[in-house]
Amino acid sequence: MSAEAAAMTPGPDADGQSHEERLAAYEASVFAAFGGRRGLAEVGLPSVLFILVYGITRNLTGAIWGAIAVAAVLSAVRVVKRDTLQHALGGLFGVLVCAAVAHFSGQAKGFYLPGVLLNIGEAILFSASALLRWPIVGVVLGPVTGEMMAWRQHPARMRAFTLSTWMLAAMFVLRVCVEVPLYLSGQVDALGVAKIVLGYPLYLAVAYCCWQVIRKAPLPDVKQAADAAPEKER
Repeated sequence: MSAEAAAMTPGPDADGQSHEERLAAYEASVFAAFGGRRGLAEVGLPSVLFILVYGITRNLTGAIWGAIAVAAVLSAVRVVKRDTLQHALGGLFGVLVCAAVAHFSGQAKGFYLPGVLLNIGEAILFSASALLRWPIVGVVLGPVTGEMMAWRQHPARMRAFTLSTWMLAAMFVLRVCVEVPLYLSGQVDALGVAKIVLGYPLYLAVAYCCWQVIRKAPLPDVKQAADAAPEKER
């Protein structure tokens, strides 16, 4: 058996955990970082409600206040249950920004402008990070899972995070290519549909593909990597 094949063979780590146990813990920490299903819903529901209400009623003010009300209720539920407010407040803040743009511009398409600009920025950021060999997926997930930057010392992990970053960058580019022309031409209904289709359905599909790539890369021994870092510095 080659050294590389041996390194990729699942087995117990220094703490006696099997590869499957470590992978399950890794998956749980990644999912928890995004707030689980509830956190995803809290971020996305207000925007979806705005799209539906405005599409049906053509009442911009009603759609704005409906989205704000839902975001506020979701945040209040978190407060009552003494849960973390990160995702609920993130959704509320995002809705307030979008609502402010729509209100002061007097145009429903203004609600989508922050999202369009965010997609442009993320497409640039993700692409640049992959080109610079600091893929943002690894940079973000490393501290969340306790892996820190140990993945940079493992070629297989580096490739997995780089590929995942490119996949997400492609998703953002697709959104920009579809949403920018619709926004500029003022096609609000089509923009709303695109926002829904290219939102969580596409994101979850791409995230699933990214996870399949990442989970197949051998998990590094974080303790050994942490011990090796000071030695290299010396």
